[in-house]
Amino acid sequence: MRGLVVSVGLAGRNLLLVRRVPSVFIPSLVMPLFILVATSGAFHGIGALPQFAGSSYLAFTIPMAATMGAGFAGINSGMTLARDLEGGFFDRLQASPAPRIALIVGPLIAAQVRSLFTTSVVLIAGMIGGVMLPGLASTLLIFGLALLFSAATSCWAIGVALRARTVQAAPIMQIAVFLSVFTSVAYVPQSALTGWLGTVARFNPVTYILNASRSAELTGMVMWSDTWPGLVAGFTALLLLGAFALIPLRHLENR
Repeated sequence: MRGLVVSVGLAGRNLLLVRRVPSVFIPSLVMPLFILVATSGAFHGIGALPQFAGSSYLAFTIPMAATMGAGFAGINSGMTLARDLEGGFFDRLQASPAPRIALIVGPLIAAQVRSLFTTSVVLIAGMIGGVMLPGLASTLLIFGLALLFSAATSCWAIGVALRARTVQAAPIMQIAVFLSVFTSVAYVPQSALTGWLGTVARFNPVTYILNASRSAELTGMVMWSDTWPGLVAGFTALLLLGAFALIPLRHLENR
């Protein structure tokens, strides 16, 4: 229970920084909206491909924008932790009797809350553009997959912060998320990709997360055949990146 209380307290402090340091949060909210508007506007002609079968390209883009927003929510947790490491606040936490796992769970919870907000904003923007919500179960799946990606990217960013111990490592956190999304099926279905990008996208776990989310968005139904690969890919990434974040905790006392 003590660990849970500490985790919630750290999550609350992390979220409080949204109001005190809005420059950290605003880009993570603006960027998904920019991607949604710019992509659906500049590449709407892609919707004429036979693979879309008349589906709206804006609807096709919504899961990608939601996933990107979730990724930025995770990055924010790592950036906040890096600031705490630079400013000495993390050293005080380290000297406290708080369970070490709470130092990661707290930022992770904050990332989940931010992800819920950014995904909601993206879906509302899609509704303004004429795309209705696909139904309760499908909408919940879209939120759930975004939360899963947010947790994985949060672990990645936290792991980088614990190793670098400086906010100057933020570009490393960001570039990994950008590459993971943009080398997937971000703009077109897998069947329309060719060359090296088609090969990379086939092995990119984000591809399966996006496919599951898009299946829910475009069909309005939760199709298990499309959903389970996304869940497996997301949880596998979370486990691996969770270990990446946890390993530095064992060496905190030596720094």
